[in-house]
Amino acid sequence: MARSSTPAHDDPFHPHSTGTGKVPRDGERISDLEADRPSERGPVFHGPGEHGTFRSRTIAGGLRMFLRPALDLMPASDVSLGRLRALTSGAGRAAALETTNDWSSDGPVPGLWVGRKRFFDADTVLYHLHGGGFTFGSPWSHKALASRLASEAGTPVFLPDYRLAPENPFPAAIDDVIAGWLWLLDMGFKPENIVVSGDSAGGNLVLQLIAALEADGQPMPAGAVLLSPWVDLDITEMSERDRARKDPFLAIGLVELSRQQYAPGMDPSDPRISPVHLTPSPDWPPFLIQCGGAEIFRGGIEVLAERFAEHGVRHEFQIWPHQFHVFQVFHPVVPEAKVALRDIGSFIRGCLRKSA
Repeated sequence: MARSSTPAHDDPFHPHSTGTGKVPRDGERISDLEADRPSERGPVFHGPGEHGTFRSRTIAGGLRMFLRPALDLMPASDVSLGRLRALTSGAGRAAALETTNDWSSDGPVPGLWVGRKRFFDADTVLYHLHGGGFTFGSPWSHKALASRLASEAGTPVFLPDYRLAPENPFPAAIDDVIAGWLWLLDMGFKPENIVVSGDSAGGNLVLQLIAALEADGQPMPAGAVLLSPWVDLDITEMSERDRARKDPFLAIGLVELSRQQYAPGMDPSDPRISPVHLTPSPDWPPFLIQCGGAEIFRGGIEVLAERFAEHGVRHEFQIWPHQFHVFQVFHPVVPEAKVALRDIGSFIRGCLRKSA
């Protein structure tokens, strides 16, 4: 069943939402109003609709003016990669709401717990796979995002420290992600009490995890969240988008370098690295997919949503007008990011409530 949804206030800042099937919403068992997504009932944003709110325009302009040129000029070297890893991890630590460091080395893949002290008695968990093009990023770089996700969903978050390329190319990352999933089950979490999420390359890994569980006949998580997922490692279409208008946040050169380091010599259309080419199944869990309208990954994400619709996968696909890649990271200052995260919280709570 196809459906479409537009905010009641119908302004150009909120997401254009489409999907198939009945996707869980928080409050389904209470009232119709509470079952709405937060983005469908407010707040009303103000400003010129062609460019987004003032704050999002300011952030996007700063990224396009200062960060993007720096990334374009970054030499493909181990030194540059090391600096990028240090920068992203340091920024995540500095912005995090959590003041405690709850690092776990108990399982086969070490990782960071966020919110476990706030939700110490929870039998649910959000399993979040960080982005970074498979070559940088870490649980620390995504600690701030995870902290906000924990608050919105009301459940702790576990971020596995999966191995990165080029030191550990494909399939090391997905092997670690599967091992981390199995460890959560060994810890006593039931599949129906786990939601998986991932941003950028982490969204790629979420899809690979679900495909692997299906192939092995294993139980599925309660739901899945994809934030600007990198689902197609062929850069042809995204290069055309970038030539038409530069992405504020993603540099084509860095995207291509990450692909080469992660999957050297592999065909970009191989579904093991480009999950847009997987054959999805109606047995997959419900998905919430969020995409920035201005990001160069948009084309591949739209194709993924189309394939979900064709194969009967329950999903809600949101395109947030004028937003950039993983804009949700900027939730402290971008109004649209705050509402997008509230929608994610609504979806996660709905998934976990339906499985209760």
